[in-house]
Amino acid sequence: MVDRSARPAALALVRTYLATAVAAAALLVAGTAPAQAYTTYTPRGGPVTFVGTSISFTDIDAAQTFTCPTFNMSGSVINSGTSRSYGADAVTLGTLTSGGCSNPLSGPSTLNPSGTWTFAITGDATGGAWPARLKNVRLRMQAATCVFWITGVVNGQFNQSSGGFTPNTGPSGLKVAGGPDAPTGSMCLTLDIVADDNIGVGGYWQVSGLTITNP
Repeated sequence: MVDRSARPAALALVRTYLATAVAAAALLVAGTAPAQAYTTYTPRGGPVTFVGTSISFTDIDAAQTFTCPTFNMSGSVINSGTSRSYGADAVTLGTLTSGGCSNPLSGPSTLNPSGTWTFAITGDATGGAWPARLKNVRLRMQAATCVFWITGVVNGQFNQSSGGFTPNTGPSGLKVAGGPDAPTGSMCLTLDIVADDNIGVGGYWQVSGLTITNP
């Protein structure tokens, strides 16, 4: 005959064990998940300056690099102290200067940034670095007889501690423009620069006058 008198105690022990295991798993998940995921951020400060170091623009498809020892920007924080959604502009950059640009094949080159660029934080910080973006980027490049425009955005990382904005490696979000701004001039054929080529950005900008907090 089977003794069933011990079954309730055994079942109670099993239930206690399962409850303890579930609680431990919940604590483990809570400990490894981010404390909080934000959707907004707040910029403060101004005036803001971006001082370039070893800034370069590389037509990745053509393997042509234009290096600019001087590339600086300045502007102001938009509504300092006001929270906004990730991707919304934090800084407007209306003063853009560059100089001394060159390419190994075409020699000295002129790069003229135009318009008003903006800067935005695009997501939560990781290890002290915020994903960030230069927007409304528009550049006119002349290398000998080749004239072309570069437009789009520059995606990168803004390190709050060091104050540096470093473009991501590889395609930055910039492209060689087409349409009425498509490349013209015989040197463009030599350099193999055509519309829709991807542009990588090297170097970094040292940023001053800007702090970022959540939310």
